[in-house]
Amino acid sequence: MTNLNVLKLGGGAGIGHDAVLRDLAGRVRAGENWLLVHGTSAAANRLGEQLGHPARTLTTAGGHVSRYTDPQTLEIYCMAAGAVNLELTAALTRLGVPAVGLTSAVRAQRHAAIRALVNGRQVVVRDDQSGAVTGVDADLVRALLAAGRAPVVAPIALGDQGERLNVDGDLAAAAFARALDAETLVILSNVPGLLRDVADPASLVPGFALGELARYESLAAGRMKKKLMAVQEACAGRAILADARIESPLSAALAGAGTHIIAERAGHVAHV
Repeated sequence: MTNLNVLKLGGGAGIGHDAVLRDLAGRVRAGENWLLVHGTSAAANRLGEQLGHPARTLTTAGGHVSRYTDPQTLEIYCMAAGAVNLELTAALTRLGVPAVGLTSAVRAQRHAAIRALVNGRQVVVRDDQSGAVTGVDADLVRALLAAGRAPVVAPIALGDQGERLNVDGDLAAAAFARALDAETLVILSNVPGLLRDVADPASLVPGFALGELARYESLAAGRMKKKLMAVQEACAGRAILADARIESPLSAALAGAGTHIIAERAGHVAHV
């Protein structure tokens, strides 16, 4: 299947779904092939607060930030992810796109131990129920797309023993992009793209070649580190980090908004 694209819709605070879904639905109805992978962060945080078990995070020595997923948090996370998945699937269906929600299309290996920094000290966390993505059901996605259906994937995985695991949505989207040989990976979130100064949206880095990624990694902090890691792992023709909070966000990203990272095989390089 040619011209296959992957969209990761972030689940962070301030990200609405309506504008993104209208934009995506229009492109799918026009004949484009898109796989949607969504995040769950804000929904899981709200549910955790309601249930008296607020979210906590882990930060590695390298600066990577992830959700601390103890067994109770895993239950909350799976409930939130399932609810978001059904909401997005239903919304696309109302927009004239026959969508199918998938909550077990990702495989992962559980992190047996995570080294994290707590109050400046390194500790080892052993009860975290998160995992590293090891594979995706690319055949299922291809079959759904060939049948005219739009897959909507939740950031939940099954582990080696069939256990449920929390996985990073950006890295799950990257795994799909790589397995499906995607032309484009678009990651929409609550920031305009990679910024030289996180407090200044005008400091956006407009683009660079994938081979130059190491030059720009020092600009990334927090969640942006995972997004750059996802770009590297995706090996898509191009990857775009852009803002989900604007009008027609997907079309704007494809037209040049955000940070464009071009693989050498794409034949051209975006100018910085």
